[in-house]
Amino acid sequence: MDLQSSESIQRFLDGLSFSRHSTYGGNTTSLEIRDKEDRLILLDSGTGVRDLGNQLMEKEFGKGKGEAYWVMTHTHWDHIQGMPFFVPLFIPGNKFEFHTAMNKLEERLRYQHAFTHFPVPLDQYLAEKTFIEHAEGESFNLGPHISVTSKSMRHPGGSFSYRFSEGDKSLIFASDAEFNLDEMDNIDQYLEYFQGADVLVFDTQYTFEESLQKIDWGHSSASMATDIALRAGVKKLVMFHHDPSYDDEKLDAVFLRALKYKEMFDASGRLEIKMAYEGLEIEI
Repeated sequence: MDLQSSESIQRFLDGLSFSRHSTYGGNTTSLEIRDKEDRLILLDSGTGVRDLGNQLMEKEFGKGKGEAYWVMTHTHWDHIQGMPFFVPLFIPGNKFEFHTAMNKLEERLRYQHAFTHFPVPLDQYLAEKTFIEHAEGESFNLGPHISVTSKSMRHPGGSFSYRFSEGDKSLIFASDAEFNLDEMDNIDQYLEYFQGADVLVFDTQYTFEESLQKIDWGHSSASMATDIALRAGVKKLVMFHHDPSYDDEKLDAVFLRALKYKEMFDASGRLEIKMAYEGLEIEI
């Protein structure tokens, strides 16, 4: 290897398992989406959103001139616990438009900020906040370019998947979704929703064997995700919502196993599989 060549070094790193040169990270669910004019859409508010908030403060949001849409799948703690530490919410002048297919989102978030849970009430976050609820399957717009539809997922307490479309490009976020053998017998109702997505971010918390022992725990396996992605003609599957008990080496093994499973049913390589990690960026 030529240590003076950045290309040579990168080729060497690419040949290693991910855990040999990096880490998948340990923050809980939060995603950032940008449309073609760089408008910001936030998706859930797990612990990862704290770092994003600090980055946003360096630009318009630090001046009270930031605007963003915020889409919420559900309010289990790992999907909302970063919001109290999202600094742009404290800044007067910033505007956040919350969208969800669940009911009573504002009431749920206020409960997280009850004094018995957190010392700062939601009303002391001085940014402008509006809350808009949508019926499942209703199409709504986030700015002039992105349209969104939702679909209910099987998960304790309920959770919603969202399909984001801009022109002929589409991204589906479907975390906290349980698909087991029983669900696969009735998969047709979901295949139309997943059909032809450019990117499908999907819940793959368990191995297949673990999923058989954890029925109704609300999460899926990589093999189920791969089956669904192939049947729906998805272009890129992103394995997401890693089990918090897994270390990086275990996640490497889970990823390699998913690739081998895919090879058995996708000899032509129609489907690309990626493993989610903190800082992953995908351009569609």
